[in-house]
Amino acid sequence: MAEKALIKVLDTGVDIPVMFNPKDYTFSSTGVVTGEGAQLQFQRVNVDDFTVTLFYDTYEKQTDVREKIQELTALVTPTVAGQSTRQPPVCLFVWGGFGYKGIIHKITQKFSMFLSSGIPVRADITLVFKSIVTREEDAQFRGREACRKLWTVKTGDRLDLIAQNALKDPKQWRKIALANRINNPLIFPGEQDIGRILIIPD
Repeated sequence: MAEKALIKVLDTGVDIPVMFNPKDYTFSSTGVVTGEGAQLQFQRVNVDDFTVTLFYDTYEKQTDVREKIQELTALVTPTVAGQSTRQPPVCLFVWGGFGYKGIIHKITQKFSMFLSSGIPVRADITLVFKSIVTREEDAQFRGREACRKLWTVKTGDRLDLIAQNALKDPKQWRKIALANRINNPLIFPGEQDIGRILIIPD
């Protein structure tokens, strides 16, 4: 059985499984440089927006597809205990070892099939996530640190495996733990670490 993509609402602990896995998604990071010509230098790394389109279909059940996507659309009108709040919920998109942490700041709904009553039963939902970076992570992306290798933590990653892949030496895991202030390597990665970007020491 294929693994289902999942949107985890970290503020509430609610998991929102997708109806069908996406066909593709778009993720990128941008290196910000200063200087000119041969004097170009990396200043920082920006984690860009993450975009994914999800397909929903309730034609067989003859039910309103909007009811299936209500949990998603609610993420751009956040509430806490029934009360309005200005703080958008932090979400984690997880699928196939990939994780992206951020807030959903745009949802586009495209309806393409309807019952005779006009009720929509098929939809493409495009979500645009904006990355959430902690102060510590932001500091790591500046100056000298930005020139180092980066690693986005995925489900199943271990420090020794990251060291093997990034540095060709699993024994270097301690350096990675120290550089990223990972105080308890035995429980790494925790749920809060998925999507985190690590600095890989030289």
